[in-house]
Amino acid sequence: MNFKLLNNTGNNINLLILFFILCCFAVFISPAFLDFDNIQNIIRTVMVLGIIAFGMTMVMILGEIDLSVGSIAAFSCAFGGLFVDSNSSFIVIILTLLAGTFCGFLNGIGVTIIKVPSLIMTLGTMAIIRNVGYIMTKGQAAYPTKLEVYMASAKGYVGIFPIPVIIFIVLSIICAIFIRFSTIGKSFYVVGSNPVASILSGISNNASKIIAFTVCGLCCSIAGLIQSARLGQIDPHMGIGWELTVIAIAVLGGASLYGGKGSIEGTIIATLIIGVINNLLNLLGMSNHSQEVVIAIIIVSMVLIHNFRKKQSS
Repeated sequence: MNFKLLNNTGNNINLLILFFILCCFAVFISPAFLDFDNIQNIIRTVMVLGIIAFGMTMVMILGEIDLSVGSIAAFSCAFGGLFVDSNSSFIVIILTLLAGTFCGFLNGIGVTIIKVPSLIMTLGTMAIIRNVGYIMTKGQAAYPTKLEVYMASAKGYVGIFPIPVIIFIVLSIICAIFIRFSTIGKSFYVVGSNPVASILSGISNNASKIIAFTVCGLCCSIAGLIQSARLGQIDPHMGIGWELTVIAIAVLGGASLYGGKGSIEGTIIATLIIGVINNLLNLLGMSNHSQEVVIAIIIVSMVLIHNFRKKQSS
């Protein structure tokens, strides 16, 4: 019997109940919550961070963390934005995705080969990549509004379904299948739970971590692409403060800061919960600072709950 799967399922059911309660509370506080435009705004806004949270979940299952996700999103888009004048959506999109993937790969190499703790490594790359993006673009935004395919990634529709929602759903399915059914994905839990045992089992801890960080970088570039298309500009200042929200989503979704736990399904539900919370605070007229306080409280609370359960089981 897969006890991790049972634990994830129980956690996901609890999250669904919490999501339902929050929605009911939001409707009670403000009937405007159910307006179509408001719901659409929640979905479009939260999908971007949710995509990054897929990569963050994989990294956290391995017992690592990535503080550079916002910087990678901004840098990868800024790099692709240098080629906006080519008038080729294909070139800009491919270069954006390659830049994000490469940044994630460098994080993985730093953590595994150079042996820099992920907290320090990604804190360093957060500053380096961000500032390289500023230097590269001279702090100026690029405007991809003439790139139809690029802009469609955020504003296009397939029938009645917005393309960003389709991207989110497709990525969630791919990531969930990868984590749950692939040999590499399953190894993440083993490495995160017991690194020594994983080595004795013939699992390459370094390879697992490099893959997870690389995937996280790719997710950042996809999210940045969607966000820049939604705003109609590629801004090198994009993504500041995303790290806190993304970590909150992953932790709320069941990922442990100590490794060995987490699921993509939980991350999806947690993404919607954070979206509802932020939207509710907006409807109540609360500032962005208040929202960041709430998100920080969520992170601390989930860690405390995890520690309490760990002590109870020991």
